[in-house]
Amino acid sequence: MKARRAKLQVIYDNHDITADLHPHLISWTHTDNLSGQADDLQITVEDKERKWSGPWMPEEGAVLRAKVIRENWEQDGKTDYLSLGQFEIDGIEISFPPSAVTIKAISVPESSSLRGEPKNRAWEKTKLSVIAGDKAKKSGLKLFFDAEDVEYDRIEQTEETDLVFLMRLCNDAGLCLKITDKQLVIFDEEKYESRPAIDTIKRDAPSIKSFRTRLTTQGAYRACRVEYQSPKKKKKVSYTYTPPSAPKTGRTLYVNQRVTSIGEAQRLARKKLREANKDTSVASVVMIANNVYVAGHTVNLKDFGQRIDGKYIITQITRSQGSGYEMAMELRRCLEGY
Repeated sequence: MKARRAKLQVIYDNHDITADLHPHLISWTHTDNLSGQADDLQITVEDKERKWSGPWMPEEGAVLRAKVIRENWEQDGKTDYLSLGQFEIDGIEISFPPSAVTIKAISVPESSSLRGEPKNRAWEKTKLSVIAGDKAKKSGLKLFFDAEDVEYDRIEQTEETDLVFLMRLCNDAGLCLKITDKQLVIFDEEKYESRPAIDTIKRDAPSIKSFRTRLTTQGAYRACRVEYQSPKKKKKVSYTYTPPSAPKTGRTLYVNQRVTSIGEAQRLARKKLREANKDTSVASVVMIANNVYVAGHTVNLKDFGQRIDGKYIITQITRSQGSGYEMAMELRRCLEGY
């Protein structure tokens, strides 16, 4: 049986630096987040000859593209790869002894207008997809919109960066947002939870290095009530959503947010209740890396215990390679009966 090999391929400003990088490579780490945080890549190299702090020192703002190439992993002679995406270098750390350089890169470019430019603007009679498309285009990104659209009579951006503004709109709508590989991605987490699990992780699997889970009722609600009184029309819209699987007793989450119909109130109540209750059952697992797993995929846990077993969505996955190629995953139980 041939030895398993995993290698990080790195393209720096359109130049393949993999051959120069690997003789000096100490470790690398990549974090893939489901929503709310930028993906990042960190590469640490030894620097005894002071090349990486001297003539080879990367430039802040330079673009990196990376992928993981595996050989003989699933079977002898088979090669596969996982693209980690595109990043912009936003930090470099130099340390000694021993001499080392760490290159830090992020999926949301500092040069992008999404980040450091607070803006003021108002929209009339528009949709979330239209606003997001406009922001994406101005930042040189493509929009991937995979959710039911949200309509606005009027919406204002006040002294907010585009990223903070879009995150606020997505949070209000119960949607997820992430930026990866030059794409602005907005999607409905519930839709991704409903997809078939890509794999089953068993308690006795030899690939597992550590496991931890937490079950809690803190912050959980039985139902959600949306109420909104229109200041102009003096019309009150109210709706209480209680999922079929809700316990007989418990707290009610109250939301006062603009809605124009019972249908809107119902959708908002479901989204807000899901958001409030989604972290009541979470798990963390460290295991030998698998290139098939990415944030947003679902997996089944089996033989961990009756109240633990079930379907989970990957909310974060951190791949790293030092002494070995492994991944640390954060999982959240998929909410059923909502």
